[in-house]
Amino acid sequence: MNYKKSISLFLFLLSALMLNAQEGRFVERVFSDIRVTTEIPYSEAALVYEDEPETLYFDLYEPEGDTMARRPLVITIFGGAFVAGNRSWCDMVAFADSLSHYGYVVASIDYRLIGIIHINETNFIRGAYAGAQDVSAAIRFFKGNADTYRIDTSQIFLLGNSAGTIAAMHALWMDDDERPAETFFDEGGLFGIGGHSDLGGVHSSGYPEYLSYSPSVAGIIAQWGGVLDTTIIDPDDNTPICLLHGTADETVPFLSGTPYGSSFFGISGLVLPNLFGSYFIDRRLSHFGIDHELHVFEGKEHCFYIEGTSTLLPEELNTCFRIAINFMSQRNHYIINNIQDLETATIGVFPNPASQEITFTLPNPSDNYQYQLFDATGRVLLAGENQNRLDIAHLQPGIYLLLVIQDGRNYEAKIIKS
Repeated sequence: MNYKKSISLFLFLLSALMLNAQEGRFVERVFSDIRVTTEIPYSEAALVYEDEPETLYFDLYEPEGDTMARRPLVITIFGGAFVAGNRSWCDMVAFADSLSHYGYVVASIDYRLIGIIHINETNFIRGAYAGAQDVSAAIRFFKGNADTYRIDTSQIFLLGNSAGTIAAMHALWMDDDERPAETFFDEGGLFGIGGHSDLGGVHSSGYPEYLSYSPSVAGIIAQWGGVLDTTIIDPDDNTPICLLHGTADETVPFLSGTPYGSSFFGISGLVLPNLFGSYFIDRRLSHFGIDHELHVFEGKEHCFYIEGTSTLLPEELNTCFRIAINFMSQRNHYIINNIQDLETATIGVFPNPASQEITFTLPNPSDNYQYQLFDATGRVLLAGENQNRLDIAHLQPGIYLLLVIQDGRNYEAKIIKS
């Protein structure tokens, strides 16, 4: 096999592409240091059972020395059944730290919680709704401050855990005419006992100067979450979503049911609302042909990458992290544009990004071509002829270049190994 005529040109293209792609940014760890700024206010809102507003904060994680003018943003939203948790919980810190080393800006946000002594079916619904309002407020805050934080507002992603996912999905799909009755004013019984205030519209919370901004996002990674009613998903709710859920989850059922079964944080006999898990969400999304992924973990329980309350399990966490990175890579227009800039109209690669294998197509179906796969240093990792399906499972995550020679013509494509 003779590639000598094309190697010099190919290596030039390789080096130019790697510079343009910021040496694997978004698909591999490229920044050695990050900067964390803590306790930045993004909203003020009253608790679900009080009138006085409280300030809500986020922590910002950024790549140190980043010169990119506009960066994709990931907003992480912790879990805790709407009664516990904060933006510094271990998995939120782990995701934020890793994602910022990959080149994303990450905002780990707080949202309103319910004191456990106040928990009941009504307040659980109000808590989920208030969480959705706070997620919406955070999105609009960052769109209103895009210049300050150098955010590409078309590339904002959400990543939730449990209650954080529930809040994010309702922010994504619920319209004002779909609000639960529990979110409206109720004067209550005798002397106002049992009453509650009107929480307002889904997207009405937060600082008033950001109310005009859209709460739309580029995608959402939804870990073990659920919705109060799948009919809030309409055909025009077309935000891409990546669902992760274990089939043995008894906290937020994979199918449907009451959260926590018969015991909520040790309180038995407590009535909570029914939730529809990822299985029924997937069916609704599939019915409307909405772009989504469903990753089912057979026999896995709720939030299976944490043991106890604070011990992260590296292998399980990395599995979920790689799914999130791959999902965002396929919808990150910086990566997509780089792929499109290099590929010609007559060569295609599927899937891309990929984790196990790729298949490429050429303009002519003849069995008369050769291929080589290069890494970022120009080393040949794979070579062969007349074979269009390549096993890349053994390669490290990153960016690779595929060169194919057919009938004297060269074709190049960038491959992203997730």
